Amino acid sequence: MSTGPEEDARRLFAGEAAFAWAATTPGDLPPGDRPEVAFAGRSNVGKSSLINALLGRKLLARTSHTPGRTRALHFYDIAGGRARLVDMPGYGYAKVSKAERAAWEALLHAYIHGRRALRAVCVLM
Repeated sequence: MSTGPEEDARRLFAGEAAFAWAATTPGDLPPGDRPEVAFAGRSNVGKSSLINALLGRKLLARTSHTPGRTRALHFYDIAGGRARLVDMPGYGYAKVSKAERAAWEALLHAYIHGRRALRAVCVLM
């Protein structure tokens, strides 16, 4: 029985959390067998830092002062593996080739438009 949204959130984020998967192509995506919430936003807006803060961990999601360091979809199992948080590559400034940018676009399009497990995309501003 739920005692309220705050208690539900505490239970969701207070449990075990672990890096589960990295995907650089649509074929690399993990099985979509649990609900996923993804974080999107400009390069260096704080997506990885937010994941660390939500999970009460400082070093789970790698952070950098250099924009464009997250170059794959990073999946983190939470709530004892019952759900996943997804750290998406930032958009905007990143020193990458046109080919790499096109590969990111294909990956993100396939993920956002074709992933049944994706429940929400939170855009950080």
